[in-house]
Amino acid sequence: MKPSRIYKPHIDAYAVNSLARQDPQKLIDFSEDRYRSQISEVAEEFAAGFPHSRIILLSGPTSSGKTTTSHNLDAELEKRGIATFALSLDDFFFDRDRAPLLPDGTRDYETPALVDTETLERCLSELLVKGSADFPIYDFKTGRRSEKTFHYDYDDHTAIIIEGLHALNPLIAGRPFFRDAKKLYISIRAEFYEGVRRVLSTRELRFIRRIIRDEHFRGSDPLSTMAMWKNVVDGEEKYIRPYRVCADKWIDSLHLYEPSLYKPAAEKLLTPCLHDPKYGVQAEDLLERLSHFAPLPRVRIPRDSLMREFLEVF
Repeated sequence: MKPSRIYKPHIDAYAVNSLARQDPQKLIDFSEDRYRSQISEVAEEFAAGFPHSRIILLSGPTSSGKTTTSHNLDAELEKRGIATFALSLDDFFFDRDRAPLLPDGTRDYETPALVDTETLERCLSELLVKGSADFPIYDFKTGRRSEKTFHYDYDDHTAIIIEGLHALNPLIAGRPFFRDAKKLYISIRAEFYEGVRRVLSTRELRFIRRIIRDEHFRGSDPLSTMAMWKNVVDGEEKYIRPYRVCADKWIDSLHLYEPSLYKPAAEKLLTPCLHDPKYGVQAEDLLERLSHFAPLPRVRIPRDSLMREFLEVF
């Protein structure tokens, strides 16, 4: 079966597994090409409106692939003669102790109110008017804004890419400064099925992405990630998903081969969690869902693949 016939809103997990066994490189190449064609299309559309529109706002829920997509947009725009300056909304967070309290007494770290929109707009205005500005740096280890800043010199041949969970939230995107910005939303759109049974949802796949990423790149163990997950999901429902309809363009970050790619790493991380009294059932459920996928043999994955945002792959 051709990979293009597999990719539908309901993905046939049987067909994906069959191709993973018979021709895994074809599955990988199709997935990578499909993702990259979306980035190329966005870059082409943005370039047609540049310099009238100079800003791209890139939003999406956790583990949707915002960081890699920002880098890939940078590369595609460079091909079209447009330099880019990438900003993360994370660097505009207020100090962590300013987060409001939730009903259970924990702090709401998902709220867009933690983004210092006044400083964001001031820095960008200064950049566009004066040609240079100093930008804040957020220190996640201390949960506070660093005393250090970074300086950037701007010219008229440069586009600005701003990525973050809340980039499309009206508190940010609704400000007059961003009226002409290109608004993008990225997430996983399709789900895996065996017949009529859903075996892996979009949110479950992002959860697996985050567990692996947090362990490999952020020093957070699986139990810590699982402990945060409910608040993360609640935050998505309140602050992120309602505003995806405001996007000019959706980017689907799903790669058909990723459940098979993640399977060995996820099994290694989640198996020790099975006996945890609080999160053992959650770990068991994720492992059961991954059991429906055949592991990949050693294959060639591009150096700039979005998969490398979540996993150190060969």
